Amino acid sequence: ARKRKLPSPAVISLGEGQEPVAIKAINAAAAEGSWVLLQNCELALELMADMEQLLTKLPIIDPAFRLFITCLPHKEFPLGLLQMSTKVTNEPPAGLKAGLLRSFTVIVDQDR
Repeated sequence: ARKRKLPSPAVISLGEGQEPVAIKAINAAAAEGSWVLLQNCELALELMADMEQLLTKLPIIDPAFRLFITCLPHKEFPLGLLQMSTKVTNEPPAGLKAGLLRSFTVIVDQDR
């Protein structure tokens, strides 16, 4: 059987009026089963406040649909959205030696 080639994810950096673009990408991805990455979500707190309702009211959600959200910590980020999400944190390692080792490891892995 042939493998179905997956479309590349829609990557949207929020801010500067990108909220309508993000909503359109989420609706399209939910229908066709692709992925969306929203970056800098701390710049679009109004959209994030509406995101929980937007996701629950989607008419069609393909099981392959994924929405990834990246943001810096912000005290006004909606708790409901955080509670319904799987959270992944990326914290810098402690100390100069650990930081250099991590940077080197990432550089070497990218060259493969």
